[in-house]
Amino acid sequence: MKKFELVREVAKQTGISQDVVNKVIDATSDVIVKNVMEGDGEVNLPALGKFKLKVNPAREGINPLNKQKISIKESRTIAFRPTSAIKRVVD
Repeated sequence: MKKFELVREVAKQTGISQDVVNKVIDATSDVIVKNVMEGDGEVNLPALGKFKLKVNPAREGINPLNKQKISIKESRTIAFRPTSAIKRVVD
């Protein structure tokens, strides 16, 4: 599902205009990213799941082209973990 399809479905189910739903989705995304990256590192949406900061530590790797060792710097990303109810639906 693409974003415009999500916006259309949410608007249809809630009776709110697509423009308002689009703004709410954009604002929600911004708030989640900001809170995870700058806040306490976690956003919990009980009906959906948890967004959490994941830090991949620096490590040694191997260049597949020349087989030489390289150092890979630490990276950060946002991980999502669905609730057990969502997992049951998927299974």
